[in-house]
Amino acid sequence: MWRLVLSLLASGVAGAYPNFSCQPSGSTESDLHLATAIVQRLPELAEWTGSDAVFDTGERERVGGQCYEAVYVYHVMPSKDLDLRYVFLVYLPTKKVLFQDIGTLKTFTLKQWRVRRAHGNEP
Repeated sequence: MWRLVLSLLASGVAGAYPNFSCQPSGSTESDLHLATAIVQRLPELAEWTGSDAVFDTGERERVGGQCYEAVYVYHVMPSKDLDLRYVFLVYLPTKKVLFQDIGTLKTFTLKQWRVRRAHGNEP
């Protein structure tokens, strides 16, 4: 069995399958602006205005077979250093937003995240 797998890998057959990862090049500047705007409108971030927060985008991530735009939310410290506070993933076709736990990289729906916050389980 292992010989078959190794021979397939060596022959390049495994390389014949398409790459299903999300490519950053698939995101347009307009997509990134829209994803950021969706996150900025979350009620939990309403108090973060002006110089208190910095929003940034990163590589697209695949969750449940769909490619999500990553939006990073940083808090500006008094020292002017940035502290990463939240990572949100936005699926633009439906505007669905997920929360990604920074420590574990697990994803949660906004409802799950809000319950965790209400119970003090927010990282």
